[in-house]
Amino acid sequence: MSTSEILNILLGTGLVGLMVAVATMKATVRKANADAEKAKADAETVRITNTENATRILVENIVKPLKDELNATRTDLQATKKEMASTKREMARLRKAVEAASGCRHADYCPVLFKLRDNPKDADSAGSDIFDFREERHDCGSDQSDNDTDGARESGAHGDIRGQPP
Repeated sequence: MSTSEILNILLGTGLVGLMVAVATMKATVRKANADAEKAKADAETVRITNTENATRILVENIVKPLKDELNATRTDLQATKKEMASTKREMARLRKAVEAASGCRHADYCPVLFKLRDNPKDADSAGSDIFDFREERHDCGSDQSDNDTDGARESGAHGDIRGQPP
């Protein structure tokens, strides 16, 4: 064998082997790239699924209860507003009644007006020492006699302890 034959065998076989190896490597690299892309796509799918699950859990466990609580609070607020409006109307009626009561002929001895005029700060210190006009009311006009011929007293007559202002 000559050197050219030996070189021919070594180079020929090596070149063919090299070409086969390169072709095989290209296929392996393509397969590895395809597997990597598939793994990336799977990872993205898992990430999206996890995000959707987390969002669903967040909505079910936090958002829905907060919405329910907000709606209940709004309902309570509406009820409170209605109650406040009703109370305001009642206070206006009471204010008008108290203002009208001061013009009543019995206003000077009215225990209701006396209690309304009483200062709450003074009531704590005065206690039960407050003069009660009811006693005087029962006594007023007791020495007067009725001028009716039948002797019956009219309701609301002067000095009648049961007579109330109209």
